[in-house]
Amino acid sequence: MAFEVADPGWVAIARDSVTGRVSVKGVRFFELDDEGTWPLVKNRDGAFFPPGPETVEVIRTDALHALKLAAMHELVGMAERATNPAQLEVVEKAAAWVMAYGEPQGA
Repeated sequence: MAFEVADPGWVAIARDSVTGRVSVKGVRFFELDDEGTWPLVKNRDGAFFPPGPETVEVIRTDALHALKLAAMHELVGMAERATNPAQLEVVEKAAAWVMAYGEPQGA
């Protein structure tokens, strides 16, 4: 077993299947063993552990795009809970706003 320090920008994005809550945690290390490579995040007690089964993404990106991706996962949960077309339309508009936020506007 070996450990490698993660380069800046690695994050684990998780979505709780029961509550729909989305979280973003910075990946600090990678654990390398005979079975593969595992990201390690820090918990409240300061211990490092692999993110749980609710993890949907482990990516390297900048802070803005990590937050945008987390927001999109939150909107997916809202779309799954939508009960009528008007609610889906609102989720679509919110998704379009999230995707456009911080991006250069057309010249």
